[in-house]
Amino acid sequence: MAPPSMKRVVRLVMLLGTARTATGQACNADGSSATYTETITSSQGVDRRRIQSAGCPNHESYCTGKPANKPTCDEEGLKGGGTEATDQGLDVEVPANPKLLDADAWAAVLADAATIPAGTATEGSTSSLDCEMGGIAYALNGVVFYSGAVGNKMLDPPCPQLDIYDATAEWISFDCCSGHSSGTGGYHYHFPPSCLIAQANKEAPITGGHSAQIGWAQDGFPIYGPLGPGGVEIRNCGATGAHATYCQDKCGGYEGELSDVDNFKYRYYITGKVNDLNALPSNPKPDDLDLYFPFTLRCHRGLTLSSVSDFKASGTDGFTSDHTATTLAGYSDPVAVQCLDNKGYTDYGFTEAVITPVDSADDVSEDVSEGETGAVTTESDAAATRTPRQFAVAGAAALAAALA
Repeated sequence: MAPPSMKRVVRLVMLLGTARTATGQACNADGSSATYTETITSSQGVDRRRIQSAGCPNHESYCTGKPANKPTCDEEGLKGGGTEATDQGLDVEVPANPKLLDADAWAAVLADAATIPAGTATEGSTSSLDCEMGGIAYALNGVVFYSGAVGNKMLDPPCPQLDIYDATAEWISFDCCSGHSSGTGGYHYHFPPSCLIAQANKEAPITGGHSAQIGWAQDGFPIYGPLGPGGVEIRNCGATGAHATYCQDKCGGYEGELSDVDNFKYRYYITGKVNDLNALPSNPKPDDLDLYFPFTLRCHRGLTLSSVSDFKASGTDGFTSDHTATTLAGYSDPVAVQCLDNKGYTDYGFTEAVITPVDSADDVSEDVSEGETGAVTTESDAAATRTPRQFAVAGAAALAAALA
């Protein structure tokens, strides 16, 4: 099964024996310069998962929605002549055998995450990741995840959430694989990475409709796409249409043992609408804070390696007796997806199932106990749950209408 935890220690390194661009050089816009390597090491009495990558996506990343940066970029909805992404020389370590926070520490994290954004929202002063203006987790293709807060921490209020109705908001620069680059060339995801999700579900599928693993968190727990056990769409616990059991907590994860999925006691989900692999900017738009926020991660359920002494002295095992820390190969082979070619999932040999939640909790496998099925309670809820089935088969106009 999949492995454990992480700490962010960004160093500029060359991946020995791997053909790649040099740190700071432009990534190849066709995805051919991606690299990803994992190794399990031990230092200071702690087993660690070391992740090294170029930080270049393994899919198309032509710049869009930034007309001021022509000719590399172009207008909203148009594909520029190149990519803004540059080699980041990513080198990070996370716990290979993750540990859950003690009860009191976990309660404090949840209290801090009780508001949007966190009440103490300044970078470094809170357990919330709202104001982290950089990578907070690591995708299996070497790209980093950013938080769901895309506004600057110096704004008032700080770290505002994405406004999809603002024509100048940065969502217009999301490509058809659902990522874009920062001003310093760091390519990243704020929302479900459609191309990676499609590739992972094809190459490493999980039985029962659960999304494949697509990353690691800094505390060493695995990260999956938007579907949980039985194909249930993961939503915020208590939100409209959320499954009574398989829903995400304030940090963006689910606690419990899922032996058919992994050998961990906790895992994160990247939630929300998944792109159709065609439209620019990414469509369907990311939406609905009530259902899906934090989209990526908001806080950590486990201990990170920011303090090795704390990691060794506190917490409880976040894995089952079947767990063995092993490496994942990740995804560096380029994905053939090309934006604006009017092709969808099946055209590329993928399946819609990777983004299609079950219509109701009645479709969830029988191992869900009676009384825990309540995902869809009204016809409007059912309609909301069915909408994702349209992602890969409808044109842009139909998708817009479905989301209206």
